Amino acid sequence: MTSAELQDLFGLSSSVWEEISSAPGMVEPLDPKYTGDVTKWEGQAFARWLARAHPALAGEVPVLLRPGVAEEFHYLGGRYATADEIGPGREHFAGLWRTEAGVVAITYPRSHTYAPRDVLEFHEQATTLVVVRHDYDLYGPALEAVDRARPDTLYEPRWSEAAAHIGAQVPWWPSELRRPDHMTSWRPGDSPVPVEVVTQPSWEPLYELARNEPKDSPVRGACFTIGHEMRARAADWAEHEVAELLEPAGRFRGTVSARAEAERAAIVLPGVPDTDDRGRSEVVSSDVVARGLAELCGRTDHRALECLEEISMWSEADLPFGGTFSLTRSRVSRTGAEWINRLRPVEPTAFHNLFIGDGDTPVGTFVDPVTGSPVVAFKGRFVFGASREISYLGRAPKRLPAGSVLKEVILEEPIWVRTTDGVLYPAPSMDAPGLSWGYSGSGPGTLAQCVGRLLDDGAAHAVTYGSRLDAEPGLEALFSVKHKRGTRFPRRALERARASSS
Repeated sequence: MTSAELQDLFGLSSSVWEEISSAPGMVEPLDPKYTGDVTKWEGQAFARWLARAHPALAGEVPVLLRPGVAEEFHYLGGRYATADEIGPGREHFAGLWRTEAGVVAITYPRSHTYAPRDVLEFHEQATTLVVVRHDYDLYGPALEAVDRARPDTLYEPRWSEAAAHIGAQVPWWPSELRRPDHMTSWRPGDSPVPVEVVTQPSWEPLYELARNEPKDSPVRGACFTIGHEMRARAADWAEHEVAELLEPAGRFRGTVSARAEAERAAIVLPGVPDTDDRGRSEVVSSDVVARGLAELCGRTDHRALECLEEISMWSEADLPFGGTFSLTRSRVSRTGAEWINRLRPVEPTAFHNLFIGDGDTPVGTFVDPVTGSPVVAFKGRFVFGASREISYLGRAPKRLPAGSVLKEVILEEPIWVRTTDGVLYPAPSMDAPGLSWGYSGSGPGTLAQCVGRLLDDGAAHAVTYGSRLDAEPGLEALFSVKHKRGTRFPRRALERARASSS
């Protein structure tokens, strides 16, 4: 900040600025090579110096950047604000501390990070509000704060500064340990206790359903296995975060290390991950997981839907179907009509209901009898279509049946493949990476990989991220061309294109 900006921010007259800037010990300006040869100061460094060197002017400095010397703490307890109370994306816990400068609210977001000003009015008694961010600076989790007296001035206090003002170590919960009942019951001086991790998506619905299934049920095994994976990964990450916080000095040298130790000393850990996980003893093989999820997809109860919602957000690797696609009746090709006309109406299952959002009213639920994929029909779902237009939302297979032999590829949306027995399929695919053509990029490259696999083995699995990819330059060159929609490539043409690069 320039001298004019500092004077304006801290309410310093020209005469006061002249007096303090010429006094010994004035904070040094930034290196001119980083400021375009303009004399500037780091605003927070200047504020800390001003409050320390000129106590009469400390009232112009943000509260937590002033020297704090509280001799005892006054913890007023905590409050957990739900999304229903404060709005989506602002769910958090707030611990309230009475200080000489007023009430300081230290808030811990559940998932999304918000600006301190966004929740300041929710905590009417707070004169200063701090947000513990999910990201880190060199010395630990980053902090942001505002004072009610200057809600437009955002600043970044240190943990040690917050601790000096509240008169106690500041609690820090890793994101995975921000469980409302534990946070609201915590009090200064409590020993760390095991806390069941909080995950997003959530493991709890999976365990709840699993506990009500028979011991040998594939659904039980699938839910415990995936839920345990969620829990274990969250616990591992929380332990990693705690280890990083506890041993900051090893990462730095000299004065930086000393600063890191000072910040660490200002923080207390109220909890540790609870690793006593019942699901660990009921983990099953991937084959059993796949069977369990296939069974879960066909159920109709609300618990099954709730679990599938969490599982689909976590990973679709073990779900029985691949990527999503849609067809609109009024613009469908002959090939697309062939697929639509073979659909059979069925009662909606949990997997059908995954397609149906709040406010959606489907006009039909179907199954593709060839792939077993659920399909839901909507009227006027897409804003670019007519209000009475019917669209069909389905899922591609992850692989074709064993023994399948590729006959042709049809470039439409979705891309279709037909086998030598005459059966039409959406090309095996995942939601990502996607299949496309007509440019040089990942979509045609993924399509080339898919077709190459199907030429070698008609039952090959769809291309996934992280899978081993064999170079298919001939096919990729073919699919990089802007072919007309509906272009068909018979097997012989595909084999020629594949061989052209060898």
